[in-house]
Amino acid sequence: MATPSLAMIPSAYADSKVYSVLPNNGDGDFTFNRDSSATRVGQNGLIQTVGFFGNEETTNGNFDGNATGWTLQTGWAYANNKVSKTTSSASYLLQSSILTVGKSYKIKFTMSNYTSGSFGITTAFWNKQVLYSANGTYEIEATTSSVNLYLYSNSSFVGSIDSVSVKEVTGDQPRLNYDISNGVVQSCPSLLLEPASTNLLPYSEDFSQYSQSNITVADNNSTSPEGIVNSSKLTDDSTNGNHRIFLSHTTTAASHTFSIFMKKGTMTTAFLRFLSGSDIAGANVDLDAGTISATAGTAKIEAYPNDWYKCSITGTAVSGTSYVYVYMKQLAGYSGTSQDMFVFGAQVEALSYATSYIPTAGSTQTRAAETCNNSKPSVNSTEGVLYAEIAALANDGTFRQLTISDSSTSDRVSIDFTSTNNQIRSFCSSGGGTAANMSNTVSNAIEFNKVAVKYKLNDYALYINGSEVATDTSGSAPVGLQEIAFNNGGGSNIFYGKVKGLAVYNEALTDAQLQTLTTL
Repeated sequence: MATPSLAMIPSAYADSKVYSVLPNNGDGDFTFNRDSSATRVGQNGLIQTVGFFGNEETTNGNFDGNATGWTLQTGWAYANNKVSKTTSSASYLLQSSILTVGKSYKIKFTMSNYTSGSFGITTAFWNKQVLYSANGTYEIEATTSSVNLYLYSNSSFVGSIDSVSVKEVTGDQPRLNYDISNGVVQSCPSLLLEPASTNLLPYSEDFSQYSQSNITVADNNSTSPEGIVNSSKLTDDSTNGNHRIFLSHTTTAASHTFSIFMKKGTMTTAFLRFLSGSDIAGANVDLDAGTISATAGTAKIEAYPNDWYKCSITGTAVSGTSYVYVYMKQLAGYSGTSQDMFVFGAQVEALSYATSYIPTAGSTQTRAAETCNNSKPSVNSTEGVLYAEIAALANDGTFRQLTISDSSTSDRVSIDFTSTNNQIRSFCSSGGGTAANMSNTVSNAIEFNKVAVKYKLNDYALYINGSEVATDTSGSAPVGLQEIAFNNGGGSNIFYGKVKGLAVYNEALTDAQLQTLTTL
């Protein structure tokens, strides 16, 4: 087998970089960007936050012994390692000249002694308004329009702020995600690339904020899929009726997915419901057998370590207020006997599938889109092979392309997930015209497939999982190939999926070599 000019096996990375094994001079390294934090599954099977945050921007954010560093506007006063407001006036907590206009920050604060009103941030100084009206610890990611830190209290706010933390979000660390198969963590990671998505539920972990019927919620009760004690226990009471929690949120007229981590206790069955004008999605869940059956929409269940399951249901929502429900045992009422189960990480996304966990603590949160481009190893335009071991995130009807190109769509060789379910294609162009267009339907594009496309004048071939599945013997050779990118070469059709390996060969490999290269 020839030595590739580029070999990328996700294993080494740094801020804004995914390193290639070959070449070792840096030309093959990818430039990575994501302007927010995100989560992945680590080598131990636990959910971990990935991203870079700057140093603490505030002075004396814990109000340790005094309020030094803070300007306390009308109504605010310091006492007992916190600042409190007891008078009726709209005002700010202020620190001057600590932020940079246009940058994003993670703002975290703890509220106590709450009586009335609201506290948070407003669009006068940030790109969003988020106000809170209950005791708790809250996190917000927002972009500032001022160099000054303003935290706002409306005129009726009465309560205390125990601590404030503000850190810049740089967040462009790649995610090496360890896939889980039947609850078992796989030994090799893949590079996870996902589109932007927003968790529309303001509380992903604080289930005490959900409306409750004939049920008791105990937050921070047991160990979650993050490996810390922050999951909630649901316990039914003896009432003959529905035993459930539910929460409202705002949706648009589009496909939405509700996902939640669940674990059996003494109760092993549940029912998930997504109500948006009508029942758009629902499913019976068996947390003992690890099965899920949709009653409306579609449903999916994935096993995680320690008896946790990620359950999701998908349907088409309407514009306006929608609701998600978790019923213990069943949709129909029953007489409870103090049985319990565990929940964590509730999420609603305006997508037809569930993506990685996006934590929320009082407001919606968005994970920014990821890009991975600008690898420029030595590439032979006359002939060669583009190889990748890849998996789609979903059959979502969208083109996703991985390409060697001339930095445009004029001359390129690509491996694509197409708008057709489970279809993998290679599209090749030369001088703006089609050189080859080869495709094949695989059994499951969401599982990993090994794909190679051979390109050469009048000699194109597509290999998938050890077999030649398509050829083209009348195509021109591309010209000026120089860049590898997770898009169509021109910045569109961005590749979102999982990548275990990527290679470029500067010669057209033999049939036997291509078969060996792509055999699972």
